[in-house]
Amino acid sequence: LVGHEKTIWLLSMMLLKDVLPHAYLFHGPTRIGKSTLAINLAMAINCLDQKEGNPCGQCRQCERINSGNHPDVQIIEVLPGDETSMVRNEVGIEQIRDIQHSSSLKPYEGHYRIFILPEISLLSPQASNALLKLLEEPPDKVIFLLTSANLESVIPTILSRCQIISTNRIPHDQISDHLTRHFDIGPDDATYIARISQGQIGWAIEAATNTELLEDY
Repeated sequence: LVGHEKTIWLLSMMLLKDVLPHAYLFHGPTRIGKSTLAINLAMAINCLDQKEGNPCGQCRQCERINSGNHPDVQIIEVLPGDETSMVRNEVGIEQIRDIQHSSSLKPYEGHYRIFILPEISLLSPQASNALLKLLEEPPDKVIFLLTSANLESVIPTILSRCQIISTNRIPHDQISDHLTRHFDIGPDDATYIARISQGQIGWAIEAATNTELLEDY
C-alpha cells in the first residue's frame, strides 16, 4: 500500500460514512498495487475490529482474507491462453456464471460477499455482458472489486456502474525507502531498483527478492 495514502484515506472515509458502492474499479498502471488495495478493502469491509475505516489485519476475518482462504471473498484468476491456438489470456463466461451463483447466496461468515476481478479488460465478450447484468442488478450484500490498467478496453456500460478509483505510479523515493526498510537490501541498490521500476512497486519488490529478474533486466 506504499504511496497510496490519498486513496486509502478516500476508501476509509467511505467505510466510516457507510457509503459503499456495489462496485469499485481500481484504475492505474500495472504492478502498482491495485490488487493489493482491493484485498485490503475487502479486509476492511469484513474486519471485526475496524479502526478508523482501516482493517486491523489481525482478526479472523482479516487473516483469512489475507491468506486467500475466506469463504466470502473470491479472487477470480485470469485463465492462461494458448499461443499455438491464438487463444488469449482471459476471464471466461463460466467464471462469471460461478460468480452469479455465489453472489445469490448470503455471506457465510463475513458482512459482505466480495469478488475481486483483476484486469477486467481481459473479460471475454460473453463474460463482459454477464458481468454487466450483475452490476445492473447487484445482489444484496455483494461488492465487486475490479482492477484495470486499460479503461479504453472496458465497455462503457461497465464503467458507468462502478466507483472508479484512480491510482498512480509510486514516487521513487517511497519505493527506495520501502525496500531498505523491509528487505535485506542496501540504500544504493534500493535507489537503483526504484529508479528503473518506473514507479511499479510490485516489480521493484520482486526485483529486490529475485536476483534473476534484475539480471534479466
